[in-house]
Amino acid sequence: MITPLTHLSGLPIEQFMKEDWHIRPRLFRQAFPDFEALCDLDTIAEMASDEDIESRLIRNTSKGWQLDKGPFDTLPSLKTKRWTVLLQGLDHHLPEAYDLLQQFRFIPDARLDDVMLSLASDEGGVGPHYDSYDVFLLQMSGRRRWRIGPLTDSSLVPDCPLKILKHFEPTQEYVLEPGDMLYLPPNYGHDGVAEGVCATLSIGFRAPTHAELLGGVLRDLADRIENTPEYQSALFKDPGRGVSDQPGLLPDDMIAHTLQLLTQLPLTEAHTTHSLGTLLTEPKPHVYFAHNTEEMTPSDILEALTERGIALSMKTRMLFRNEQVFINGEAIKPTDRICLSWLQKLCNQREMSVDQAKTALENKEFQYFLIGFAKAGWVETLI
Repeated sequence: MITPLTHLSGLPIEQFMKEDWHIRPRLFRQAFPDFEALCDLDTIAEMASDEDIESRLIRNTSKGWQLDKGPFDTLPSLKTKRWTVLLQGLDHHLPEAYDLLQQFRFIPDARLDDVMLSLASDEGGVGPHYDSYDVFLLQMSGRRRWRIGPLTDSSLVPDCPLKILKHFEPTQEYVLEPGDMLYLPPNYGHDGVAEGVCATLSIGFRAPTHAELLGGVLRDLADRIENTPEYQSALFKDPGRGVSDQPGLLPDDMIAHTLQLLTQLPLTEAHTTHSLGTLLTEPKPHVYFAHNTEEMTPSDILEALTERGIALSMKTRMLFRNEQVFINGEAIKPTDRICLSWLQKLCNQREMSVDQAKTALENKEFQYFLIGFAKAGWVETLI
C-alpha cells in the first residue's frame, strides 16, 4: 500500500495544507527527486488513440487556436511546433499514474478529480487560462516555462474554442524540469509553454460549485418527496376564497403556502450525507467498468479474493461517513458493525493484503458486498 507524502521539498505537508492549500501558489523544486517518466511516447500515442480515454489535441497556428477531440489515429510530428495533446483520467488507465495519485491522499478523496497528462512539442501550450480547481503541475519530462499571476480580469478571447484569458498579466515565472512541481489554487492565472518536447502531469482536485452541491441534494430530496405518501396525499387548501376578478393571476396564498413548505423540507444531516456521498462518487460519463467475473460463481470470487487480496478498481470512487458507505454513485448501509469497519478500511486503504482479506471475508455481510462489487467490476484481486 502506497502511503501519502509527508513532505514536499522538505516542507511538511501539514504546514503546506495550513498555509498554502486553496490560498496561494507554491513552487516545489525536486518535489520528486530523480523522477522517472510514467510512460514513454509510444504509450502516450497509444492512449491518445483509445476511444475509452478522453483526449484533446490543441494547436496554436497562424490562423489561431484549434481544438480537436480524440481518439486520434496518429499525432502530429514532434518536430512540428506548438501543439499539445491532453489525456484525461490517466489514473484510470495507467497503474503508474494511479500509484502517483495515492501519494496525494493527504487531501480527502471527496476533493479528487483526476490526473491529466499533457504532451507538448516545442512552444506547445494551451494558452493563458485559469482553472476552477486546485492543481499540482508536476513536470514529467523535458522543460516547461510557467508564467503565473492572480486573476485580475477573467474576460476571455472571443470566438475561440479554448477559454483563453484576454488580458493576462503574469507576476511570476518559473521553468520546471522533471520532478519539479507547481501548486496553484483555484482561479489563478497560468500559462505553460514547452521548451522543447515535454510532458506535464496535472493532479487536479475539484471544488464542487454551489450549484453542484445543492443540485445533488435537491435532486435526491425531490426523489424522496415524490415517494413519500404524506407529500403525495396532502393537498393545497383555500377555503373561503372570495371571487377572483383576475383569474389569470397566480394567487398570493399559493405562493405563500409553497414558501412555507420549503421551510419544512425534511433536510437532515443523514439525508445530506447520502446526497453528497452519491454525488461525489458518481463516475464520470465516459467511465465504464470491465466485467471479468461472468463465468465465476460467488464461491470462485471469494476464493480469488481470499487467496490474492482485494483492490479497488483504479476507476472506483469510494467514500464513507458514519454508518453510510458510498461507492460509484451507490449508497449502502451495512447492518453489521464489523462489516462496516472492514468497508471503511477498504475505503481508506483502497486495498487489502491477503491476510487482511482472509480475515475480513470471514464476515458474511462483507462477503455479500464484495461479491457484488466484483461482479460490477468495482473491485479486483490485489495480485
